Amino acid sequence: MYQLVIQFPQDFFPSFDAMVEFEDKLHACMPKTCKVDGHDTGSGTINFFIYTMYPEAAHRTFRKYLGTRAVEQTLRIAYRATDSDEFINLWPRRDPRPFKYMYDEAENPFARGATRVIPKRKAPTPKAQKA
Repeated sequence: MYQLVIQFPQDFFPSFDAMVEFEDKLHACMPKTCKVDGHDTGSGTINFFIYTMYPEAAHRTFRKYLGTRAVEQTLRIAYRATDSDEFINLWPRRDPRPFKYMYDEAENPFARGATRVIPKRKAPTPKAQKA
């Protein structure tokens, strides 16, 4: 089992009702193989928790139904095995920053002035030419 975490900056939702409305939409769009397990707030973040055996499929479902450009430019998504503390980043792709439920101010990816530096993809290696 895996825990998928969808993380927003604390000030992303204009009101508590907007955050609850988003959570309701999350419940509605996720397949039955996923269990949306609520949210928490604090230390500059809002985290929504989903338990699933298929975290990458749940991520694709989220992006299909709720992943508008404005949303995707702001959030972070990662997952971990429920018996592990190590997260695997899903969004933004190739994000080298460690994912946590909450951050110290110095490492907060949502803090004012924080930059999001995503490494470029490696160029594909050319196939060997036949002689």
